[in-house]
Amino acid sequence: MTAYLIVTARIDDPDAFAAYVEAVQPLIAEHGGKLVGRGTPPVVLEGDWPWHTVGVLTFPSMEAAERFWHSPEYVEVKKLREGNSQFQVLLAQANA
Repeated sequence: MTAYLIVTARIDDPDAFAAYVEAVQPLIAEHGGKLVGRGTPPVVLEGDWPWHTVGVLTFPSMEAAERFWHSPEYVEVKKLREGNSQFQVLLAQANA
């Protein structure tokens, strides 16, 4: 069943963050993931929004998304965003 990885982020140093974006894209694809929506900035319809951007990715399953997230390759790539951004990441399963 499809899983959605929802990412909200505040990018403090776009130039440094670009290295993360370049490195993470192939890893997402290798795990069956696909970016299906992005807002920079998103349109906030209600509530406070402290983030700069939001991204929605799909994966074939919760297990595939978690394999991506916990893979040794992603653990290394995630280091590229340290000190230049703040993230909030959620994982949700689609309804049957």
